[in-house]
Amino acid sequence: MNLMKKSLILVLISVFIFSACGKKTSTNIDPLKNKIEDNQPVEFNPTEKPNISLIPREDAHELKLKISNIASDIARIEYELIYKAQSEGSEIEKGVGDTLKDLQKSIEKDLLLGTASCTNGCKYKYDEGVTGGSLNLILINSKNQTYSMEMPFVLKKYSDFKKTNTISLPDDDFSAKITPQKGRVYLMIKGDKNYSLFTNLGLDKEYPISSQSQ
Repeated sequence: MNLMKKSLILVLISVFIFSACGKKTSTNIDPLKNKIEDNQPVEFNPTEKPNISLIPREDAHELKLKISNIASDIARIEYELIYKAQSEGSEIEKGVGDTLKDLQKSIEKDLLLGTASCTNGCKYKYDEGVTGGSLNLILINSKNQTYSMEMPFVLKKYSDFKKTNTISLPDDDFSAKITPQKGRVYLMIKGDKNYSLFTNLGLDKEYPISSQSQ
């Protein structure tokens, strides 16, 4: 084989190699994107929604969460309490949450606004300056479908009612006029249909969402 033939063969091989390594186009959809979309939670609207109570303790350092009228189809409930507290002159966001399983018709949970160390007897460090936040619930039924509930709340002690005898949520037009009593702690939470006012003694009053300032 002479030199010219060898050169021609080398040129053809080079063209084939570079053609094979060229950019390829594909119409395939990103499999990761498909996986994410397939795993999106399926929502449902329960025919019966649970009743929610959030009762403050007399020192305002703990809230008792009561969930009643839980439908038999609800397999578990995820809850998260988000609130803002004061620390060294700054406002910080804190939270507490868990998943409730083995549900009965009703369930109760004490939510500490702070931390507890119970290695040798319990010692508590309470968060200060807590004035409100949001209670978020996710109901999950036996088909793994979800329903979310987000309920903002405001927390006031007797000493907080110095300038006004009203209680209201931030950025909300509704306010309720009350007569504060010494030794009482007040918490108002907004649900789907009502504003519910609780004290450390339990439910005090409910106001329909459509009502105006009292």
